[in-house]
Amino acid sequence: MSSAPLARSADLARLLDDGYEVSLQGGYLVIRHVPYLDHERTVQYGLLAYPVNISGDEITSATDHRIWFGGEHPHSADGRPLILATAEARTIADGLEANFMLSSKPAQGFYSDQYTKVTTYVRILEHEARAIDPNVTATPGASWDVVDEESPFVYRDTLTSRAGLAAAMKCFAGHHVVIVGLGGTGSYILDQVAKTPVAQITLIDGDLFENHNAFRAPGAATLDILRSRPKKVDYLRAVYSAMHRNIVSYDAFLDEENLHLLDGATFVFLASDDAASKPAITEKLEELNVPFIDVGMGIEEVDGRLTGLVRSTTSLPGRRDHVHANHRIPAPAPHVDAYGRNIQIADLNALNAQFAVIRWKRYLGFYADGTNEGFSTYSIYTNEIANEDIT
Repeated sequence: MSSAPLARSADLARLLDDGYEVSLQGGYLVIRHVPYLDHERTVQYGLLAYPVNISGDEITSATDHRIWFGGEHPHSADGRPLILATAEARTIADGLEANFMLSSKPAQGFYSDQYTKVTTYVRILEHEARAIDPNVTATPGASWDVVDEESPFVYRDTLTSRAGLAAAMKCFAGHHVVIVGLGGTGSYILDQVAKTPVAQITLIDGDLFENHNAFRAPGAATLDILRSRPKKVDYLRAVYSAMHRNIVSYDAFLDEENLHLLDGATFVFLASDDAASKPAITEKLEELNVPFIDVGMGIEEVDGRLTGLVRSTTSLPGRRDHVHANHRIPAPAPHVDAYGRNIQIADLNALNAQFAVIRWKRYLGFYADGTNEGFSTYSIYTNEIANEDIT
Protein backbone atom coordinates (compact mmCIF):
# COMPACT_ATOMS: atom_id res chain seq x y z
CA MET A 1 0.00 0.00 0.00
CA SER A 2 1.34 3.41 -0.94
CA SER A 3 1.39 6.65 0.99
CA ALA A 4 -0.81 9.67 0.44
CA PRO A 5 -0.77 11.12 -3.12
CA LEU A 6 1.43 14.14 -3.63
CA ALA A 7 0.60 17.59 -4.88
CA ARG A 8 3.13 19.00 -7.33
CA SER A 9 4.64 22.40 -6.64
CA ALA A 10 4.88 25.28 -9.14
CA ASP A 11 8.60 24.47 -9.58
CA LEU A 12 7.81 20.93 -10.69
CA ALA A 13 5.09 22.18 -13.01
CA ARG A 14 7.71 24.37 -14.75
CA LEU A 15 10.01 21.38 -15.22
CA LEU A 16 7.17 19.43 -16.80
CA ASP A 17 6.25 22.39 -18.99
CA ASP A 18 9.83 22.37 -20.28
CA GLY A 19 9.58 18.67 -21.14
CA TYR A 20 11.68 17.01 -18.42
CA GLU A 21 11.18 13.39 -17.36
CA VAL A 22 10.45 13.76 -13.66
CA SER A 23 9.57 11.19 -11.03
CA LEU A 24 9.47 10.86 -7.26
CA GLN A 25 11.03 7.69 -5.93
CA GLY A 26 12.24 6.82 -2.45
CA GLY A 27 11.85 10.40 -1.27
CA TYR A 28 14.05 11.69 -4.13
CA LEU A 29 13.11 13.81 -7.09
CA VAL A 30 14.60 12.04 -10.11
CA ILE A 31 15.32 13.66 -13.48
CA ARG A 32 16.01 11.10 -16.20
CA HIS A 33 17.41 11.36 -19.74
CA VAL A 34 20.12 13.88 -18.82
CA PRO A 35 22.83 13.97 -21.53
CA TYR A 36 26.51 14.00 -20.54
CA LEU A 37 29.91 12.94 -21.88
CA ASP A 38 31.79 9.89 -20.62
CA HIS A 39 35.61 9.53 -20.53
CA GLU A 40 35.68 8.78 -24.27
CA ARG A 41 33.74 11.99 -25.02
CA THR A 42 30.76 9.89 -26.06
CA VAL A 43 27.26 11.14 -25.34
CA GLN A 44 25.49 9.10 -22.66
CA TYR A 45 22.30 9.63 -20.69
CA GLY A 46 22.19 9.60 -16.91
CA LEU A 47 19.93 10.75 -14.12
CA LEU A 48 19.95 13.42 -11.46
CA ALA A 49 18.38 12.89 -8.04
CA TYR A 50 18.08 14.77 -4.78
CA PRO A 51 16.03 14.37 -1.58
CA VAL A 52 13.08 16.71 -1.30
CA ASN A 53 11.19 18.23 1.59
CA ILE A 54 7.58 17.13 1.82
CA SER A 55 5.06 18.86 4.04
CA GLY A 56 2.14 16.50 4.45
CA ASP A 57 1.22 15.70 0.84
CA GLU A 58 3.02 18.57 -0.92
CA ILE A 59 6.56 18.67 -2.28
CA THR A 60 7.79 22.00 -0.96
CA SER A 61 11.51 22.42 -1.67
CA ALA A 62 14.93 20.92 -2.21
CA THR A 63 17.13 20.23 0.81
CA ASP A 64 20.37 21.98 -0.25
CA HIS A 65 22.57 22.74 -3.24
CA ARG A 66 23.85 19.18 -3.78
CA ILE A 67 22.51 16.70 -6.30
CA TRP A 68 23.36 13.06 -7.06
CA PHE A 69 24.20 11.71 -10.49
CA GLY A 70 23.66 8.23 -11.90
CA GLY A 71 26.07 7.37 -14.69
CA GLU A 72 29.80 7.38 -15.40
CA HIS A 73 32.03 10.23 -14.25
CA PRO A 74 30.91 13.15 -16.45
CA HIS A 75 33.56 14.81 -18.61
CA SER A 76 34.03 18.04 -20.49
CA ALA A 77 34.14 18.27 -24.27
CA ASP A 78 37.95 18.44 -24.16
CA GLY A 79 38.11 15.14 -22.23
CA ARG A 80 38.68 16.38 -18.67
CA PRO A 81 36.67 14.97 -15.74
CA LEU A 82 34.27 17.59 -14.41
CA ILE A 83 35.56 18.71 -11.02
CA LEU A 84 32.08 19.27 -9.60
CA ALA A 85 31.61 15.46 -9.49
CA THR A 86 32.79 13.49 -6.46
CA ALA A 87 32.51 9.71 -6.32
CA GLU A 88 29.81 8.94 -3.77
CA ALA A 89 27.53 5.94 -4.14
CA ARG A 90 23.99 6.43 -2.88
CA THR A 91 20.94 4.20 -3.02
CA ILE A 92 17.97 6.20 -4.24
CA ALA A 93 15.50 3.31 -4.11
CA ASP A 94 15.42 -0.39 -4.88
CA GLY A 95 17.15 -0.87 -8.22
CA LEU A 96 18.11 2.79 -8.52
CA GLU A 97 21.64 3.89 -7.65
CA ALA A 98 23.62 7.10 -7.99
CA ASN A 99 27.40 7.06 -8.41
CA PHE A 100 28.48 10.66 -7.90
CA MET A 101 27.61 13.71 -5.87
CA LEU A 102 27.61 16.96 -7.84
CA SER A 103 28.22 20.24 -6.06
CA SER A 104 27.85 23.61 -7.74
CA LYS A 105 27.05 26.05 -4.98
CA PRO A 106 25.55 29.39 -6.03
CA ALA A 107 26.87 32.66 -4.60
CA GLN A 108 24.06 32.99 -2.07
CA GLY A 109 24.75 29.45 -0.80
CA PHE A 110 21.48 27.87 -1.98
CA TYR A 111 19.19 27.65 -4.97
CA SER A 112 16.12 29.87 -4.82
CA ASP A 113 13.83 27.12 -6.09
CA GLN A 114 13.85 23.57 -7.41
CA TYR A 115 13.46 24.63 -11.01
CA THR A 116 16.66 26.69 -10.84
CA LYS A 117 18.53 23.89 -9.12
CA VAL A 118 17.59 21.22 -11.65
CA THR A 119 18.11 23.35 -14.74
CA THR A 120 21.50 24.60 -13.52
CA TYR A 121 22.90 21.09 -13.17
CA VAL A 122 21.29 19.90 -16.41
CA ARG A 123 22.77 22.88 -18.22
CA ILE A 124 26.29 22.10 -16.96
CA LEU A 125 26.13 18.49 -18.18
CA GLU A 126 24.15 19.14 -21.34
CA HIS A 127 26.45 21.98 -22.42
CA GLU A 128 29.42 19.61 -22.70
CA ALA A 129 27.37 16.96 -24.53
CA ARG A 130 26.06 19.50 -27.05
CA ALA A 131 29.62 20.48 -27.93
CA ILE A 132 29.90 16.99 -29.40
CA ASP A 133 26.31 16.56 -30.59
CA PRO A 134 24.21 19.75 -30.89
CA ASN A 135 20.99 17.72 -31.15
CA VAL A 136 21.03 16.13 -27.68
CA THR A 137 18.37 17.28 -25.25
CA ALA A 138 17.33 16.70 -21.66
CA THR A 139 13.71 17.55 -22.48
CA PRO A 140 12.42 14.84 -24.79
CA GLY A 141 8.85 15.26 -23.53
CA ALA A 142 7.22 15.78 -20.18
CA SER A 143 6.46 12.85 -17.91
CA TRP A 144 5.60 12.69 -14.21
CA ASP A 145 5.57 9.52 -12.17
CA VAL A 146 5.35 8.82 -8.47
CA VAL A 147 6.96 5.42 -7.90
CA ASP A 148 5.49 4.08 -4.68
CA GLU A 149 7.31 1.22 -3.04
CA GLU A 150 5.14 -0.75 -0.65
CA SER A 151 5.26 1.36 2.50
CA PRO A 152 3.84 0.78 5.98
CA PHE A 153 3.76 4.54 6.53
CA VAL A 154 0.74 6.78 6.12
CA TYR A 155 2.92 9.54 4.66
CA ARG A 156 6.32 9.61 3.02
CA ASP A 157 9.51 9.01 4.97
CA THR A 158 11.73 11.87 3.82
CA LEU A 159 14.02 11.48 6.83
CA THR A 160 15.50 8.36 5.24
CA SER A 161 16.07 10.00 1.87
CA ARG A 162 17.55 13.17 3.37
CA ALA A 163 20.07 11.10 5.33
CA GLY A 164 20.78 8.71 2.43
CA LEU A 165 19.81 5.65 4.48
CA ALA A 166 17.63 3.75 2.00
CA ALA A 167 20.02 0.80 1.89
CA ALA A 168 20.42 0.62 5.67
CA MET A 169 16.66 0.75 6.25
CA LYS A 170 16.12 -2.46 4.29
CA CYS A 171 16.97 -4.48 7.41
CA PHE A 172 13.51 -3.67 8.83
CA ALA A 173 11.59 -4.96 5.81
CA GLY A 174 9.16 -7.80 6.51
CA HIS A 175 9.60 -7.81 10.28
CA HIS A 176 6.70 -8.34 12.68
CA VAL A 177 7.48 -6.76 16.05
CA VAL A 178 5.42 -7.56 19.14
CA ILE A 179 5.45 -5.30 22.21
CA VAL A 180 4.14 -6.93 25.37
CA GLY A 181 3.23 -4.32 27.98
CA LEU A 182 2.45 -0.72 27.01
CA GLY A 183 3.30 1.07 30.23
CA GLY A 184 6.05 3.68 30.44
CA THR A 185 8.85 1.71 28.80
CA GLY A 186 6.63 -0.19 26.35
CA SER A 187 4.98 2.98 25.08
CA TYR A 188 8.39 4.55 24.38
CA ILE A 189 9.45 1.36 22.56
CA LEU A 190 6.36 1.75 20.37
CA ASP A 191 7.25 5.40 19.76
CA GLN A 192 10.55 4.31 18.23
CA VAL A 193 9.47 1.13 16.42
CA ALA A 194 6.57 2.99 14.76
CA LYS A 195 9.16 5.17 13.01
CA THR A 196 10.74 2.16 11.29
CA PRO A 197 9.33 0.44 8.17
CA VAL A 198 8.61 -2.88 9.86
CA ALA A 199 5.74 -4.78 8.26
CA GLN A 200 3.61 -5.04 11.40
CA ILE A 201 3.58 -3.98 15.04
CA THR A 202 1.46 -5.93 17.52
CA LEU A 203 0.55 -4.44 20.90
CA ILE A 204 -0.50 -6.62 23.84
CA ASP A 205 -1.74 -5.14 27.13
CA GLY A 206 -4.96 -5.39 29.14
CA ASP A 207 -4.66 -2.22 31.24
CA LEU A 208 -6.43 1.12 31.06
CA PHE A 209 -4.64 4.32 30.10
CA GLU A 210 -5.02 6.59 33.14
CA ASN A 211 -3.47 9.73 34.58
CA HIS A 212 -0.35 8.06 35.92
CA ASN A 213 0.29 6.51 32.50
CA ALA A 214 0.09 9.92 30.83
CA PHE A 215 2.99 11.14 32.97
CA ARG A 216 5.30 8.34 31.83
CA ALA A 217 4.39 7.93 28.17
CA PRO A 218 5.45 9.90 25.09
CA GLY A 219 3.30 12.80 24.00
CA ALA A 220 0.52 14.47 25.97
CA ALA A 221 -2.91 12.91 26.37
CA THR A 222 -5.83 15.32 26.64
CA LEU A 223 -8.07 15.51 29.69
CA ASP A 224 -11.00 14.28 27.62
CA ILE A 225 -9.06 11.16 26.62
CA LEU A 226 -8.20 10.41 30.23
CA ARG A 227 -11.81 10.91 31.26
CA SER A 228 -12.86 8.28 28.74
CA ARG A 229 -10.50 5.74 30.36
CA PRO A 230 -9.40 4.03 27.12
CA LYS A 231 -7.48 0.82 27.01
CA LYS A 232 -3.73 1.39 26.63
CA VAL A 233 -3.58 -0.54 23.39
CA ASP A 234 -6.56 1.33 21.93
CA TYR A 235 -5.19 4.76 22.84
CA LEU A 236 -1.64 4.09 21.65
CA ARG A 237 -2.75 2.31 18.49
CA ALA A 238 -4.87 5.34 17.60
CA VAL A 239 -1.94 7.72 18.22
CA TYR A 240 0.65 5.82 16.21
CA SER A 241 -1.69 4.64 13.45
CA ALA A 242 -1.54 8.25 12.29
CA MET A 243 2.00 7.40 11.15
CA HIS A 244 2.28 3.60 10.78
CA ARG A 245 -0.60 1.87 9.04
CA ASN A 246 0.04 -1.71 10.22
CA ILE A 247 -0.50 -1.69 13.99
CA VAL A 248 -2.57 -4.49 15.53
CA SER A 249 -3.62 -4.52 19.19
CA TYR A 250 -4.92 -7.04 21.69
CA ASP A 251 -6.67 -5.93 24.86
CA ALA A 252 -5.32 -8.76 26.98
CA PHE A 253 -2.65 -9.69 29.47
CA LEU A 254 -0.28 -12.18 27.89
CA ASP A 255 -0.06 -15.44 29.84
CA GLU A 256 -0.01 -19.19 29.25
CA GLU A 257 -3.63 -19.06 28.02
CA ASN A 258 -3.08 -16.81 25.01
CA LEU A 259 0.50 -17.37 23.91
CA HIS A 260 -0.76 -17.87 20.36
CA LEU A 261 -0.73 -14.06 20.12
CA LEU A 262 3.03 -14.36 19.63
CA ASP A 263 2.68 -16.47 16.47
CA GLY A 264 4.31 -14.83 13.45
CA ALA A 265 6.53 -12.52 15.50
CA THR A 266 10.08 -11.97 14.28
CA PHE A 267 11.09 -9.98 17.38
CA VAL A 268 9.45 -9.38 20.75
CA PHE A 269 9.94 -6.67 23.36
CA LEU A 270 8.86 -7.79 26.83
CA ALA A 271 8.02 -4.61 28.75
CA SER A 272 5.46 -6.05 31.15
CA ASP A 273 6.01 -5.83 34.91
CA ASP A 274 4.16 -9.11 35.46
CA ALA A 275 7.07 -11.33 36.47
CA ALA A 276 4.79 -14.31 37.09
CA SER A 277 3.90 -14.59 33.39
CA LYS A 278 7.48 -14.28 32.11
CA PRO A 279 8.56 -17.96 32.38
CA ALA A 280 5.72 -19.18 30.17
CA ILE A 281 6.27 -16.36 27.67
CA THR A 282 10.02 -16.85 27.39
CA GLU A 283 9.56 -20.61 27.06
CA LYS A 284 7.14 -20.04 24.18
CA LEU A 285 9.49 -17.60 22.46
CA GLU A 286 12.35 -20.06 22.74
CA GLU A 287 10.11 -22.78 21.33
CA LEU A 288 9.27 -20.50 18.39
CA ASN A 289 12.97 -19.57 18.05
CA VAL A 290 12.06 -15.87 18.25
CA PRO A 291 14.63 -13.32 19.50
CA PHE A 292 13.47 -11.02 22.28
CA ILE A 293 14.54 -8.33 24.71
CA ASP A 294 13.20 -8.12 28.25
CA VAL A 295 13.40 -4.71 29.93
CA GLY A 296 13.03 -3.57 33.50
CA MET A 297 13.98 -1.03 36.14
CA GLY A 298 14.71 -1.22 39.83
CA ILE A 299 14.39 2.25 41.34
CA GLU A 300 14.42 3.09 45.04
CA GLU A 301 14.53 6.19 47.19
CA VAL A 302 17.55 6.65 49.43
CA ASP A 303 17.85 9.72 51.64
CA GLY A 304 15.31 11.57 49.53
CA ARG A 305 17.00 10.80 46.19
CA LEU A 306 16.32 8.14 43.60
CA THR A 307 18.87 5.57 42.55
CA GLY A 308 18.86 2.18 40.91
CA LEU A 309 19.43 0.31 37.65
CA VAL A 310 17.88 0.20 34.19
CA ARG A 311 18.16 -3.27 32.65
CA SER A 312 18.00 -4.90 29.21
CA THR A 313 18.24 -8.67 28.72
CA THR A 314 18.69 -9.93 25.15
CA SER A 315 17.87 -13.50 24.16
CA LEU A 316 18.78 -14.63 20.64
CA PRO A 317 18.33 -17.97 18.86
CA GLY A 318 21.15 -20.28 19.89
CA ARG A 319 22.38 -17.81 22.51
CA ARG A 320 20.04 -18.01 25.46
CA ASP A 321 21.95 -19.82 28.23
CA HIS A 322 22.86 -16.61 30.06
CA VAL A 323 19.18 -15.80 30.58
CA HIS A 324 18.61 -18.95 32.60
CA ALA A 325 22.03 -19.56 34.15
CA ASN A 326 22.34 -16.05 35.55
CA HIS A 327 18.64 -15.34 36.16
CA ARG A 328 18.81 -12.26 33.96
CA ILE A 329 15.02 -12.00 33.87
CA PRO A 330 13.93 -11.50 37.49
CA ALA A 331 11.59 -14.10 38.95
CA PRO A 332 8.56 -13.14 41.05
CA ALA A 333 9.54 -12.26 44.62
CA PRO A 334 7.42 -14.25 47.10
CA HIS A 335 5.56 -12.35 49.81
CA VAL A 336 6.45 -8.98 48.29
CA ASP A 337 3.82 -6.53 47.07
CA ALA A 338 5.30 -5.65 43.68
CA TYR A 339 2.85 -2.77 43.31
CA GLY A 340 3.41 -1.27 46.73
CA ARG A 341 5.95 1.23 45.37
CA ASN A 342 6.66 0.59 41.73
CA ILE A 343 8.65 3.74 41.01
CA GLN A 344 8.46 4.76 37.35
CA ILE A 345 9.95 7.97 35.93
CA ALA A 346 9.37 9.06 32.33
CA ASP A 347 13.03 9.79 31.54
CA LEU A 348 14.12 6.40 32.84
CA ASN A 349 11.28 4.66 31.00
CA ALA A 350 12.40 6.44 27.83
CA LEU A 351 16.05 5.51 28.47
CA ASN A 352 15.14 1.88 29.08
CA ALA A 353 13.22 1.84 25.82
CA GLN A 354 16.03 3.48 23.85
CA PHE A 355 18.59 0.97 25.12
CA ALA A 356 16.29 -1.87 24.05
CA VAL A 357 15.50 -0.40 20.62
CA ILE A 358 19.16 0.38 19.90
CA ARG A 359 20.06 -3.21 20.89
CA TRP A 360 17.36 -4.49 18.52
CA LYS A 361 18.69 -2.34 15.70
CA ARG A 362 22.21 -3.59 16.34
CA TYR A 363 20.90 -7.15 16.15
CA LEU A 364 19.27 -6.41 12.79
CA GLY A 365 22.45 -4.82 11.45
CA PHE A 366 21.21 -1.25 11.23
CA TYR A 367 23.83 -0.19 13.78
CA ALA A 368 27.34 -1.61 14.12
CA ASP A 369 27.70 -4.04 17.01
CA GLY A 370 31.05 -4.59 18.67
CA THR A 371 29.85 -6.32 21.86
CA ASN A 372 26.79 -8.47 21.10
CA GLU A 373 26.02 -8.38 24.80
CA GLY A 374 23.22 -10.40 26.31
CA PHE A 375 22.71 -8.28 29.40
CA SER A 376 23.31 -4.64 30.16
CA THR A 377 22.57 -2.27 33.00
CA TYR A 378 22.71 1.47 33.43
CA SER A 379 23.45 2.76 36.93
CA ILE A 380 21.88 6.07 37.85
CA TYR A 381 24.29 6.63 40.74
CA THR A 382 27.51 6.06 38.79
CA ASN A 383 26.20 7.01 35.32
CA GLU A 384 27.80 3.86 33.92
CA ILE A 385 26.71 1.16 31.49
CA ALA A 386 27.82 -2.41 32.22
CA ASN A 387 27.66 -5.12 29.56
CA GLU A 388 27.72 -8.89 29.97
CA ASP A 389 28.57 -11.16 27.05
CA ILE A 390 26.06 -13.57 25.59
CA THR A 391 26.84 -17.21 26.37
